[in-house]
Amino acid sequence: MTISSIVSSDLTVTQRLRRLVFTLVGLMLLALITGTVAVVGASRQVDRLATVLGPAADANSALLQTLTDAETGLRAYDATADPVLLQPFNGAEARSRAYQAGLRQALSPDIGQWSARLDAQSEAVAAWWEYADASRSRLAAGGNLDLMTGKQLFDRVRTTNDALGYDLRAQRVQARENSTGQLSRALSLLVVGALVSSGLALWGGWRIARALSGSIEDLREVVHQQRLGHRDARADEDEGPLDVRALAADFNHLTETTAVLEADQREAIRMREVTLGLATRLRSRVTGQEALGIMAEALGEATGTVALIFTTPMSDHDGTTWRLAASWPLGAIDESKMILEPPVSRESIAQGLWLSGRLLETPDLEHDELRHWPFIGSIAEQVPAGALLGTPFGVGDGVIGAMLLVAPEPRTWTTHERTALQQATAHTARAFVAEERQAQQIEHVERLEALDRQKDEFVGTVSHELRTPLTSIAGYLEMLEDGDLGELEPAQLKALAVIERNTKRLRGLIEDVLVLNRIETRGLDPSFVPVDLSVLVADVVQDLQPQAGDNRVGLDILDMPESCVVSGDPLQLGRALTNVIGNAVKFSRAGGSVTVSAVVEATRVRVQCRDDGIGIPEADMQRMFSRFFRASNATAQAIPGTGLGLAIVKAIVEAHHGELELHSVEGEGTTVVLVLPLGTAADADAVA
Repeated sequence: MTISSIVSSDLTVTQRLRRLVFTLVGLMLLALITGTVAVVGASRQVDRLATVLGPAADANSALLQTLTDAETGLRAYDATADPVLLQPFNGAEARSRAYQAGLRQALSPDIGQWSARLDAQSEAVAAWWEYADASRSRLAAGGNLDLMTGKQLFDRVRTTNDALGYDLRAQRVQARENSTGQLSRALSLLVVGALVSSGLALWGGWRIARALSGSIEDLREVVHQQRLGHRDARADEDEGPLDVRALAADFNHLTETTAVLEADQREAIRMREVTLGLATRLRSRVTGQEALGIMAEALGEATGTVALIFTTPMSDHDGTTWRLAASWPLGAIDESKMILEPPVSRESIAQGLWLSGRLLETPDLEHDELRHWPFIGSIAEQVPAGALLGTPFGVGDGVIGAMLLVAPEPRTWTTHERTALQQATAHTARAFVAEERQAQQIEHVERLEALDRQKDEFVGTVSHELRTPLTSIAGYLEMLEDGDLGELEPAQLKALAVIERNTKRLRGLIEDVLVLNRIETRGLDPSFVPVDLSVLVADVVQDLQPQAGDNRVGLDILDMPESCVVSGDPLQLGRALTNVIGNAVKFSRAGGSVTVSAVVEATRVRVQCRDDGIGIPEADMQRMFSRFFRASNATAQAIPGTGLGLAIVKAIVEAHHGELELHSVEGEGTTVVLVLPLGTAADADAVA
């Protein structure tokens, strides 16, 4: 291939460019191959420097340095007899052998070239070490060094080392020069190849451009017009070379395709803005009916159609009952003239479409079987109906509505219109369902509140109604025990004691229920008064001493401050302390002990009640503050109780802005801590 054949007039532009490219590629490959060969050669020299000569030179230098240090240490030891100075000598022989082995390993690729030098150095080193080992033994025995012999042997070592080092340095210099020369030649070849290729490319390109300038300029002008926004500008497909005419035809096709894509993109953006705007409007608090009207207006305006929305109650998921819920334009359809009867409902078409995710679509309603449906026909009788697009919407597997877009003329529905319809109905369905669920939630809350009020009233009524007969029972029990109704036998007195004990338990249960209900419904009286916990604890302990004596349990106060004032309700705080200390006494074994103490901290006081009773199982700890819950071991041992004590204590402590802590180990005992905020200085003064 000659240079003139590249721009031959018998070739098309494609053929000219192909020949020019082939020529350029050939020149570049030639330069690249030549340069690669040179670079490979240089790389080998660099590898030899890095893996052979460099490590060998380093090992040779390290060997000489090691031997020099050993020789210096030996002579210093001879002069001073100081063993410390002999440290460089110790281990030097092993290191020298390692360096010699490393030297041979590094030079192994060219061992034939270096074997004589290596052998000479090895013999010199071995001879010196033989002298050095003998000299060390002689010095240890009190003798002296043979300095002359040592010098001669070490000079021999140095001479062989220098000779090897000189050869290694010479080889390294030669390798560097070879590498540099090869890289220079490679660079020169690449530069020459690049210059020749560039010159050929410029010359060939100029010749081709000269031949094509007229046609290309015309095409460029068309492109410029397109850039300025003249979308109707087209290239001339009848002028210029064949390949240029083909390019013009392709350009025109691309321009038309781009116009179609731009129109499609604009349509996608427009419909996306419609659905986003609809979603934004539906995020405000609108009713379900308002949401349907907003959707009908948005899609009807966006598509230029009549928008109709039909709904069915959420309880009627089969779609057998329909009504016209919204339309746009307003009044376009008279619902009284609509036929919402079978076959639509009978065949559950909306339900089937919803479950399958398909649309009801026809581009030409006049020639479609849908036209003969009474439901569709009743629409076509009221508005021009050329095309139809519809979709159901719902929640889960149930239909709650359907939307139809009716175009006045036959038309093809776009993908973006279908997507917008489905997205809009999804947004509206969520708003529609949210309204119904909100109404259900409000109704549910109202029912719960009413039930809670009824519960409070029931608890209060039952508790008060039980008090009257219990009071009567207690009165007659007292009369019977006092003998007012006649003397009783011991067995009868024992039975009355059981009745009295259970009466007290039932009265305590009623009181606990009333207290807990009162705290939960009304809370405590916020007008607290200063209360001295030291006095209150002492009073509670004194009141519980008889119970402790009956249970043969020791009850003592330890480490109680003289004055510990808090702001609170003394009756409720007394009830809380009574429940805590009373529980400790009740759940302690005979012979056990209960101690009560208090510690004043910076802004609060910690009242602690500790017992060594039956404790609480770990599995029950999380539920101990629940109403009516009792520990499993207490239930198993038939220890009486209501399961309300700790719940009442917790409510009272929290009402006083405090905290309640519970620590227990089953079989070892329980510790309850009431943490309450200290009162102000004024509270303390008031108590004082």
